[in-house]
Amino acid sequence: MSWKTYDFKGAGTRFGRKTGEIIEGGEFPCSSCAGSGVLPRTKSTECPKCLGKGTISINGPVMVCVYCKGVGRYPIRTNLSCRVCGGSGFISVSRENEMCGHCRGTGAEPGNELPCLKCRGKGVVEKKTQP
Repeated sequence: MSWKTYDFKGAGTRFGRKTGEIIEGGEFPCSSCAGSGVLPRTKSTECPKCLGKGTISINGPVMVCVYCKGVGRYPIRTNLSCRVCGGSGFISVSRENEMCGHCRGTGAEPGNELPCLKCRGKGVVEKKTQP
């Protein structure tokens, strides 16, 4: 079995992984608190995503969220959770998928910043199999 990494425009890296790279799973720093266990801009509020541990366990296959670029917040400089990944920075994907032709892998609806209606903000759609 081999995994494919998609080349997304404006893609960066997060957690040492390229945005669009399919990951089997594992332990990763929490996107909501950047691995500190405490919410940003607060000094004592425990992160609700990782429960103060600073790490989250992800079961694969997953991909770094292309909509928020793995930050877990969208717009990025706010405290609003990403509506695609729910704030985790990762999205579940199938093992057989291809880049969304509607949004061209950006996860955003062309012409505005809402999640793509075709792929629901993931940037990929399940690959159609030939009968």
